[in-house]
Formats: sequence, C-alpha cells, structure tokens
Amino acid sequence: MPAGTPSNLADWGTRAIGAVIDWLPAFIISVVTYRAYFLSLLSLAYWAYLRHLEGVTGQTPGKAMQGTRLVDEKGQVLGSGQGIGRKFLHILDIIVCWLGFLLPLVDNKRQTIADKVVNSYVVTGVEKKPFNVSLWMVPKA
Repeated sequence: MPAGTPSNLADWGTRAIGAVIDWLPAFIISVVTYRAYFLSLLSLAYWAYLRHLEGVTGQTPGKAMQGTRLVDEKGQVLGSGQGIGRKFLHILDIIVCWLGFLLPLVDNKRQTIADKVVNSYVVTGVEKKPFNVSLWMVPKA
C-alpha cells in the first residue's frame, strides 16, 4: 500500500451497493416527477444534499448501511464543499465511458478519478447502521 493510504480500503462491491442504496430515492423521485420538470429538480437537490451530508459526516445513507466512510489521507471527513465538489468531479469518471467508476477494481488505492483529484478514500471498519430515516439527517453538533 502506498504511503499515506489508509489500510482499510473498501472493496468495489461494497462501494457499489452503497451507491445503489443512495441512488434509489433519486430514481424514484425522477420517475414520480417525470413530466413535472420543475419538481424533477428535487432529484438534483437530493444529490447535492447527499454530497453535503457525505462531506460533513463522511457517510451517505448507503455508506452508513454498508459500514463505510469517505475520508481524506489523514482519516478526516472532507467537508461540505469538497464533498459536493467530489460528486461533480465524477463527471471525469463518466467521460471515459463510465470506466472511472470501475477504476477501484484495479487501482492499488481503490480510488475513482474523482477520488484521486480530491485525494479521498472510501474506508471500511465503521459500524453498519440499519435502514432508518435518521440516516438522511445531518447529526446535531
């Protein structure tokens, strides 16, 4: 493992399951609001909120249920701005025919292109949380 890389990196399958859990509500919102274009902005708002949540807590609901967390090389959460920025940087993963999302399968740091740009890692070893509405809430300080 390269220096500065956490030792408890999440495998691709665990990351993918967490992403699907996070993606399902946005998919449902999009289907329900298919013809109501203004309301379809709810899907975008949902994604921005999840990235803020991930930035300040290190977890989205999918990551919490999978027992993973997004951290920097020091093991700290990224912060809201970097969490949202990382999500927009996933455009780089999409540009290469979505292959950037498969990069963690072969990369020794298990990072997507977006992870490499912001120097973030998805790690395991966090308590798995059961499905609960509170997973979508920012914890009170």
